[in-house]
Amino acid sequence: MKSDVFKYLKTTPFTFDVIFADPPYNLEQSDFETIVSKTFERNLLNEEGFLIIEHSKHTDLSETSHFVDARRYGGSVFSFFE
Repeated sequence: MKSDVFKYLKTTPFTFDVIFADPPYNLEQSDFETIVSKTFERNLLNEEGFLIIEHSKHTDLSETSHFVDARRYGGSVFSFFE
């Protein structure tokens, strides 16, 4: 589903095995954290599901709740949450 992540997280009635968010790299730290908090507040992941957020190497989400891993690919980082 391609959609504005903030609108979609507020309105979707579905749950998922994987949610991949690729928001603009210039988001504030708090906006990235909102993606994580809304996903888990609304229980949008199925059991053993993952939220993956793509972001710049200049953003550190390792202290965000539910964080489990980060993988770097050039200037991009994929942070995993469960």
